Amino acid sequence: MGLWMEFLGLAERGLPVTRVISRMALQDILARAVGEDVIMNASNVVDFVDHGTKVTVVLENGQKFDGDLLVGADGIWSKVRTKLFGETEATYSGYTCYTGIADFVPPDIESVGYRVFLGHKQYFVSSDVGAGKMQWYAFHQEPAGGYDAPNGKKERLLKIFEGWCDNAIDLIVATEEVAILRRDIYDRTPTLTWGKGRVTLLGDSVHAMQPNMGQGGCMAIEDGYQLAWELDNAWQQSTKSASPIDIDSSLKRYERERRLRVAIIHGMARMAALMASTYKAYLGVGLGPLEFLTKFRIPHPGRVGGMFLIDKVMPLMLNWVLGGNSSKLEGRPICCRLSDKASDQLHRWFEDDDALERTINGEWNLLPCRDEAGFLKPICLSRDEANPCIIGSMQQQEDYPGSLITIPLPQVSQLHARINYKDDAFFLTDMRSQHGTWITDNEGRRYRVPPNYPARVRPSDVIEFGSNQVSYRVKVTRSSPRVSKKEGTEILQV
Repeated sequence: MGLWMEFLGLAERGLPVTRVISRMALQDILARAVGEDVIMNASNVVDFVDHGTKVTVVLENGQKFDGDLLVGADGIWSKVRTKLFGETEATYSGYTCYTGIADFVPPDIESVGYRVFLGHKQYFVSSDVGAGKMQWYAFHQEPAGGYDAPNGKKERLLKIFEGWCDNAIDLIVATEEVAILRRDIYDRTPTLTWGKGRVTLLGDSVHAMQPNMGQGGCMAIEDGYQLAWELDNAWQQSTKSASPIDIDSSLKRYERERRLRVAIIHGMARMAALMASTYKAYLGVGLGPLEFLTKFRIPHPGRVGGMFLIDKVMPLMLNWVLGGNSSKLEGRPICCRLSDKASDQLHRWFEDDDALERTINGEWNLLPCRDEAGFLKPICLSRDEANPCIIGSMQQQEDYPGSLITIPLPQVSQLHARINYKDDAFFLTDMRSQHGTWITDNEGRRYRVPPNYPARVRPSDVIEFGSNQVSYRVKVTRSSPRVSKKEGTEILQV
């Protein structure tokens, strides 16, 4: 989300950068602010009675409590909502979602904190939540009500997202099985009526929305602020007039002020979900017998239209969404000042993948893809421009500058290839090898590196020296990788 700041002009409104926080951490902060002695856990409301001057609630354990009003903030399956308006069905999105928080720091964390990866009928979202942790969401189209075998969530995710880039796979691998949660994604269409008498609804209980814009919790917070403001205003008026607080009217004003905004953002979230779930990179994707068209890499018309929408319309939409509800929430500061500023390179990074890639601050490694004979070892690439990496089968280095990596296999020529660092990037040069040098990029395109002509090397590329029996995967980590003897090569944070 931070990349949008340059385009939206939010910096002018006092929002130079965005911040993402783990929901659990936010709950802890709010609980401490309220006072944990005020919060009663395991206190589910199963019934209530509005007496006109007070509301009596009945808990699951039979206890009863009286209050001036009841706010049903009990989520998408709200019992308060059901009591008010009867049983209504939630709308299934068609997607189930796996989520987790990993102790993992990507190598480009200083420049990219939020990512969305799109695929056919599945997509993946990751976000930096601070303290060396990344939160991620993996969406997959399937019927509701599915379940996983015991300790089988991670295994299934790795199968579903097999072949995806390291940015997604690394997070799944780094997450403990017990930390992975699964839930089907539902929402509820907002209604015009939120409550009756001294009972009203708030958050997901009345306008549960899909998580694609990250606004479900935000709208609940805005609801809470508006409700508190209306009640405080009513209390001040009652103090001045020496009359009882008009709670019923306060709740009606709260509902009236919130209805339109949450309905619009609810619609935006559904539209964002539709765009993400129907994404097709190339013509032919998902067309069965016509799948062969994908090899021609013809951009899908929907992808072109989606990019136009993102470029022209999305900034205006997000400006209104991210700018908050300042015009309605009187008394709230219009802006939220933060000490650090967004990088002045954001605009360039958004348009130039090469420039963004050059900001990666990590160790570049070549990890063996297969090694039945046991000759291949991980290779750590050097950023020293005067010390290139020479790949060959010769045992002793001749008069060539650089570090020699010996691979004693017949597919590898004596002087096979060179990898050097220049202009903040790595380049691979074939040194007129007999069997050639090949690169397969992250989209599956395989091409031969021309002799004596440097080819750019990127994360997740697979490099073959002579044949696929001598292949390495380009891996970038915050620190040098460890090699697991039992499972082959695996990247871990150290």
